[in-house]
Amino acid sequence: MRVSHLLMGVAALHAVSTTHGAATKPHIFMVIVDDFGWADVGWHRDTPSKEVQTPTMDALVKEGIELNRHYVHMMCTPTRSSFYSGRLPVHVLTQLADPCDGNGAIPRNMTGIGAVLRKGGYETHQVGKWDAGMATPHHTPQGRGYDTSLNYFGHGNWMYSEVEWGGSQNHRGDIPQGGIVDFWDTDKPANQLNGTGYEEYVFRDRVLEILNNHDQSKPLFLTYASKIVHYPQQAPVEYQEKFSFIKDSNNRMMYHAMVNFLDDQLNNFTSTMKNLGMWENTLMVLTSDNGGYVKSDNGGCNSTSGSSGAPNSDIGHGVVCFNGEAGANNYPLRAGKYSQFEGGIRVNAFVSGGFLPTSVRGTKLDGANGMIHVADWYATFAALAGVDPTDAWAAASNLPPIDSRNVWPLLTGANTTSPRDTILVTKDLLVHKNWKFVRGNTTMIEASWGGVQYPNGSSIANDDWVSGFHYKCGSNGCLFDVVADMTEHKDVIDENPQIVPFLQNLMDTEAATIFSVSHSQDPACKTTAYDKYGGFYGPFKEV
Repeated sequence: MRVSHLLMGVAALHAVSTTHGAATKPHIFMVIVDDFGWADVGWHRDTPSKEVQTPTMDALVKEGIELNRHYVHMMCTPTRSSFYSGRLPVHVLTQLADPCDGNGAIPRNMTGIGAVLRKGGYETHQVGKWDAGMATPHHTPQGRGYDTSLNYFGHGNWMYSEVEWGGSQNHRGDIPQGGIVDFWDTDKPANQLNGTGYEEYVFRDRVLEILNNHDQSKPLFLTYASKIVHYPQQAPVEYQEKFSFIKDSNNRMMYHAMVNFLDDQLNNFTSTMKNLGMWENTLMVLTSDNGGYVKSDNGGCNSTSGSSGAPNSDIGHGVVCFNGEAGANNYPLRAGKYSQFEGGIRVNAFVSGGFLPTSVRGTKLDGANGMIHVADWYATFAALAGVDPTDAWAAASNLPPIDSRNVWPLLTGANTTSPRDTILVTKDLLVHKNWKFVRGNTTMIEASWGGVQYPNGSSIANDDWVSGFHYKCGSNGCLFDVVADMTEHKDVIDENPQIVPFLQNLMDTEAATIFSVSHSQDPACKTTAYDKYGGFYGPFKEV
């Protein structure tokens, strides 16, 4: 149920029409944060913490709507594919897919959200992480409907060299170097920007350029998909110094430094919108792509490379963390990234901006009727743009239709019940209203909680990580009431036998619709990177 204001539907619609005009199309600012821990923001802290410094985001939540049951996938590529395509991951992608994936993350003939909003007269721009395929030009941000992009294609890259991130290391001391550069500017390698400084500063400059040059007679759709807080952990030295009081875990210190940088970044962007007179007609949505990572640090970070490195080198910028995958905290939620527990799929999210009716600002969506999935922004944005979101191209190609639901009436209070009541997360995991049902004999990873401060000295000294715990469901499955017990301390399947057959049947019915194609590396990808793009990643088919 909605907390605080009780808003009648007619009043909500009236507020929008009288404030903005019946036909006004808002600017839409979509922010996707990477691996963002539930406990790593101020609004999820009952007691303020010196370590958690997110004043900009906290203020945006107070001025907007906190989304307490906003769901995504437990990994980055499926979540991003879900948002850009308007499908639940089970109807587009449920696994990680690398840039060299021969089929791309999103099937070629699915229409992207950028293309939908362009039909509504929007100017469309994407900045930051893509991680949704690049096999053909159709798979790139431009191919999905963005007028421009400044992006990397993979799960992560290094923040100064923009070289592809090769995955976490194990007790490695030296900073990895070399590889294919993952940095792309709309339809070509970003040669002119590669190695010019901390990547998020480069993204900042592009976002500010877009805002300052935008023709405000046209609506703007801007997607900022931050590199923060994905591995490898890198932050400007001045931000590391702000959090140098954290002595027991370099991973936690770096994580909070990066989050604080992101908060300042968002302050810069929203302040610019206000100064340009755009904010009052802007709808801002922020979500993480999954929960924060809670694995072992596998030997910790490199803190010996100095602080006077070149702008194109990942060496010489203070601490760098590339071993393991540690630093985030999802407390009090259970588990984290990669897991089926709430800590993996229920994420930091809010909406804000001047386009929201004043009567719903400072409220919170929660409870059995307050569910939203990241796929639902596709139809929601289409409705605000006055565009039918139906994907005719996909239908003609025998691909699944969109699953997206328009949640704008829920946000404005016109409806008090979400159009989204069911999410098939995987073939073995279903969320329906207040229930989470897990198929029998499923082993759930990361079956523990991080605590108020995590990771900490005890985690490191005792090798005691959330990822070291597992929970196996009985033959009838697991059942959690994630409204009454969002921390999932109690498996209540034995107390609720009457609901299990319904949920099992619903899961099986939904699972029969799962879409999948093969995903494997195409050797032409890296050959093309060197032969066509001078050592940069880019499309390797139909070029």
